[in-house]
Amino acid sequence: MTDDDPHAQDREIQDLAADMREHGRSWTDIAHDLALPEATVKLAADQAHQRAAEVAAREQIALF
Repeated sequence: MTDDDPHAQDREIQDLAADMREHGRSWTDIAHDLALPEATVKLAADQAHQRAAEVAAREQIALF
């Protein structure tokens, strides 16, 4: 993470929460491991999925 990208840590946490959930971890376990409230890790995972969907949509548009 660099000072040039102040949101890099947020994206890293979002991706980590989403990956952990996809591997079957409970929201409670994820929240405990990341030392964050459960609502925060749910939101973080949702944001990671939204970001992934936006990237996929941009890539799809680029193919045409």
